[in-house]
Amino acid sequence: MNKKSSIQLLTLMMCVCVSAAFGQSQSGKASPPQSASPQKILPLIEKYKAPPYPKSLYLTGETYDYRIKSGRPLPATRTDTFVCDIWQRITMDLKLATTPEQVSEEVIKQAMNIYSTRKWEDIAGYRPWTHWNFIKSLKEPQRDSLAKELVEYISTNGVRDVKE
Repeated sequence: MNKKSSIQLLTLMMCVCVSAAFGQSQSGKASPPQSASPQKILPLIEKYKAPPYPKSLYLTGETYDYRIKSGRPLPATRTDTFVCDIWQRITMDLKLATTPEQVSEEVIKQAMNIYSTRKWEDIAGYRPWTHWNFIKSLKEPQRDSLAKELVEYISTNGVRDVKE
C-alpha cells in the first residue's frame, strides 16, 4: 500500500469513528437520541414558575398564596396541591364518583382537559393560574405521560388534601 492509499484509509477510518461518536450512522443520517428513560413530568410542578399573576382589582394571587400568607393549612407539597386541584376537577367539574384506587388515565385526561378548554378564571382550586399554565405548556405526549404519572402517584399516595 502506498503512502497516498494509507492516508486515504486512515482518513476514512477517522470519519467513521467521528461520525459514530457524534450520532451519525455510516449512511450519513442522524441516529435518534438514545435515553435511558423519558423525563418524568409530574416532578416538574414542584419548581414550575407560572407567568406573573394577572393584575386584578380584587386579587393579587392564588388561593395557595393567600393561605401561605395567612398561615392556613395547605397540602404538604406542590405535587399534592396539583393532585388536589386535579381531583377537584374530577369530583366537582366532571362529577365523577371514583376513588383514588379506581381512577384511570382517561379520567385524569378529562380533568386535565378542563385546563385546556376553560379560561383559568373559571377553574377553582389552590393554584388555577399556575396549573392552567403548566398543563397548557405541555405537548400532548407530555400530557399523556403526566396522566399516567398522576394515576401512579394517586394510587400510591392517595389525594392528600388538608382537613379543614
